[in-house]
Amino acid sequence: MRILRAVAWTAFLLDVVILAQLGYGLLTQRAGPDADAALRGLTVMLGSGLLGILVLLVVSSRLNSKPGLFLSLGCAAVPLLWTVEALVESLWE
Repeated sequence: MRILRAVAWTAFLLDVVILAQLGYGLLTQRAGPDADAALRGLTVMLGSGLLGILVLLVVSSRLNSKPGLFLSLGCAAVPLLWTVEALVESLWE
């Protein structure tokens, strides 16, 4: 149970790092209004999703709920998979 909790929190914290990088990109980007709106929308979508994952993770950790931890791990893995997919895609361009 401790390992599952640690993995779920680690995935969530990696998502927070991705959100911080998107925020930094939003603050430093000079690509134009279309790219700015797209990046802002992605940042808001990821931020609100991470807030929901945080609530689920905190409640699951407090109640020692194994299904809740698995669900939060699955939800936290989605942005990480998006990032890995974008990295692999950029290598083949």
